[in-house]
Amino acid sequence: MIKALIKKIGTGPSGHRDLSQDEAREAAGILLSHQATPAQVGALLLGMRLKGETAKEMSGFLTGLRERIRQRVSAQPKKEFFPRLDVGEPYDGRSRSTSHTVSAATLAGRGGLRICLHGLSGVPVKMGPGVLEAWSSLERMEGTLGVTDNVICLSQRTFLPELADLLPIRQELGLRTLWNTVEKAANPLQAPAQIIGVFHEPIVAKLHEALMAQEIPPQRLLFVAGVEGSTDLHPHRETICYLYDREEFPSITPMTIPSGLKGPSPPHDETTLIRRQAALFLFAAGVTSDFQEALASLSTPSWSD
Repeated sequence: MIKALIKKIGTGPSGHRDLSQDEAREAAGILLSHQATPAQVGALLLGMRLKGETAKEMSGFLTGLRERIRQRVSAQPKKEFFPRLDVGEPYDGRSRSTSHTVSAATLAGRGGLRICLHGLSGVPVKMGPGVLEAWSSLERMEGTLGVTDNVICLSQRTFLPELADLLPIRQELGLRTLWNTVEKAANPLQAPAQIIGVFHEPIVAKLHEALMAQEIPPQRLLFVAGVEGSTDLHPHRETICYLYDREEFPSITPMTIPSGLKGPSPPHDETTLIRRQAALFLFAAGVTSDFQEALASLSTPSWSD
């Protein structure tokens, strides 16, 4: 079957065809069950990348991925944890900037917002430090709750080892593939709200359609075209976001978050950046109706203790 799928997407610019959602789901299952050789895995992923992935292909891959997660009892930590917000940071990390995700999640967690972070080390293209490295730098073990009991960080090796096992092939390819897009949307603990970092804004409509086609679609969803394709707000220019809310914004709605800094960023402005990022998480989760309200709430003494 894998050969037929490769042939369908890889028969040249005039002969290739897109996969249906069911075919893409089947392809994801074949890859995750390791029924394909490394050459076949690479051919399928590169063929889809060169052709250009469709929303239905994203949906099929995401469905196949989530089905695997649900099958694994180990996806749930020993202590029951039901997050309100899932943070989808790019798994390939950062190469030119410092992430504020973990620090901001910790700050947002102090006020009661339950957050799930997830990632995997060594993912191409950047293969830079991501949320797992930031989490471990705080001397926390992967899969354990933070000091506030409101933030958890999971390794893909825990909730989806089948995909983590494909990392050597992905590293050999050295290119961004469809896995890079769908793994950050995995939402392993099924939080009702998701925030996802994107680098190329045209991907937003496709990934939104893919997420809405899932068995459990998000109730609230915020795409952020942030620093290096992450959810981090740009410090010195506005950040473009796209909001979906089942009740208030049933169509994906573009919006901008204004810059919070003027001029070069001195070291003491790290606190400002972390507070702004925590405010974005509150807004993404629907704790507040807008970003400025969330930012103002973080200035109160109860959030500063």
